[in-house]
Amino acid sequence: MDGPLPLALLVASLAFAVVVLVYVVLDRTPDWGLLGFAGVIELGTLVLLGVAAVQVGDVSLSGGGKVTLFGYLVAGLLLLPIGFVWSLAERSRGATAVLMVAGLAQAFVVVRILQVWP
Repeated sequence: MDGPLPLALLVASLAFAVVVLVYVVLDRTPDWGLLGFAGVIELGTLVLLGVAAVQVGDVSLSGGGKVTLFGYLVAGLLLLPIGFVWSLAERSRGATAVLMVAGLAQAFVVVRILQVWP
């Protein structure tokens, strides 16, 4: 799991959270640009899942380690879509803040993936 992809996902997730924070401060609801930004992060997470699926046979992870790794990867795929559905359903400043928390959680998931990977 070496390479620039995990670091790029971490930076993109934190940048996404900062952009959403600006939306919260300006009391704006999520728009297509923000959805596109989240889509790029989702695509990167999907690529990371594919890379992990290919490389997991070459590393020594215990059975629980593999479950943990793929659990975090699947969670990373679900965080931003759930945050978007929530923020678009409610259309309030608090719901937009939930999307910011989803971006921060996405960054945390990437960090945990890097910690689990040997």
